Amino acid sequence: MCREGCKAGADTGGIQACCCRNGHVAARTHCGMSSAALSLVVVASSIHAGWNLLTKRAANRLVFLWLVLGAGLILYAPVALYLAFAAPPPARGLLYVLASGLIHSGYYYALSRMYEYEFSLTYPTARGSSPVLVALVSLLILREPLTGGGLAGIALVVAGIAALQLRISDGGKLRWPIMDALRGPAGRIALATGCVIACYSLVDKIGVSIVHPVLYIWSSHAVAFAGYYAVRMRHAMPAIRTEARRAGWAVWAAGLGQNMAYILVLFAMRLAPVAYVVPAREMSTLIGTILGVTLLREPFPAVKLGGAGLIMAGVVLIALRG
Repeated sequence: MCREGCKAGADTGGIQACCCRNGHVAARTHCGMSSAALSLVVVASSIHAGWNLLTKRAANRLVFLWLVLGAGLILYAPVALYLAFAAPPPARGLLYVLASGLIHSGYYYALSRMYEYEFSLTYPTARGSSPVLVALVSLLILREPLTGGGLAGIALVVAGIAALQLRISDGGKLRWPIMDALRGPAGRIALATGCVIACYSLVDKIGVSIVHPVLYIWSSHAVAFAGYYAVRMRHAMPAIRTEARRAGWAVWAAGLGQNMAYILVLFAMRLAPVAYVVPAREMSTLIGTILGVTLLREPFPAVKLGGAGLIMAGVVLIALRG
């Protein structure tokens, strides 16, 4: 196993070389999560928390997310079109773009439905279930070798997200209200959203090894935008105009941030196994928790900060021992 002096080498089919001080070369999938990959995920998580907050505050979230997709397509069109002409993607890459776009269409619909319920229950459930599914598929199907330290880190991230939901009753007893939510529609839509997140993460891991990440996400969002319009938006022009006027700058800010956050994640997927990148993304949950406790003065700060600490410990373990 290559542990020293590891740096990204040539990319061939999504597998990168790892050059060591002793001159040996090992497959990139045998190296821990690099500092470059971790840095990309940290920045992406911060941006992700911001645009999700804007979505949560939207009056019509279904329309808002469609407008955000459109804004992102406009903002990133110059770079995407340049890449398309400079280095046209192979035909097989377009298949992954199409699959990702269709899955993202379902994701944005599920996200808009999920935010109809209590954010503090549904968001951690969706974000916490996806790393488990991705780790299983990554290990069993993609054959990405995961170390014991990496698996322990994934477990800590999931445990931290679960711990964020612990509450202390008036009698001093701990309770876990998320179990109540899982029995109702909120829990079901959150778990469904987690499954969709896992699906597009796995598809995109392969897709970005074939197509440049910026062109890939732009094309995927173009497919999602068209599919979204065909199924949900064709007869919603009054609602679209109303939400566009009401949201204003928030649509453009979310469009810029949504694409940037995921482009950074896609670049990280080129540098590290997807089973490590997906749980590391859950630092967005940690960031949201800290903001809620410090700025919004939300209740149960000790429990929430404890859960956030578990998430951070898991991410650090993935980075150092993955």
